[in-house]
Amino acid sequence: MIRLLLPSLLVFASVAAMARTPRFLGPPVKKPADAGPPENPDAGKADAGVEPHGKADPPVLNAGDDAPMFAGLLHNPESAGASRVDLSSLVGSEADADQAAKAVLISFFATWCKPCKKEMPFLQQLSTEYREKGLRVMSVAIDKDESLWPQIAELVKLNHVTYPVVKDRYNLIARQYLGDKTALPSVFIINKEGKVALVKQGYPDDAARFLRAEVEKALQ
Repeated sequence: MIRLLLPSLLVFASVAAMARTPRFLGPPVKKPADAGPPENPDAGKADAGVEPHGKADPPVLNAGDDAPMFAGLLHNPESAGASRVDLSSLVGSEADADQAAKAVLISFFATWCKPCKKEMPFLQQLSTEYREKGLRVMSVAIDKDESLWPQIAELVKLNHVTYPVVKDRYNLIARQYLGDKTALPSVFIINKEGKVALVKQGYPDDAARFLRAEVEKALQ
């Protein structure tokens, strides 16, 4: 009797399983490469001062750290009076005697960053006012798209910028200072020993409110 029941039970179970409504799970969901919002990733990036990667990385550098040395070609060789800049020639143990500075102010910049553009005249003012006291100012432009570079040239001309604006198309400099997810505006001061004296990343305040005091402190 048991032998006769087993095939019947198996057939019944198979029919019941086929009668069930199949569940559609949909295509596999892929995790995004970054944590940024999936829709309209460019929205608000200029106002927020953060590149569209979602949350910015924590600081890579802190006060007292050795500053990463770098060299690069300039967007404004004519107004800056040089075709390239080399940080190691300005500060640190290998600084050239003729070019040595007491402090270097490095500001990271992008054409989509409204606060960055707003503070360009102030950076030029600091460069002019404190150059004889040993300050060197430079910007690092992180724009990758060459079609945007004419905008940089226009901003340089509009704001009468004479400090170097370094090309960082592949963000090699930015990654050393800011990490992969870049917060802007960001500014650093490097002292004559080649050490980081100030780190300010993604600050909401106007740079004019705090930067002059930090420059004067670094030049003491």
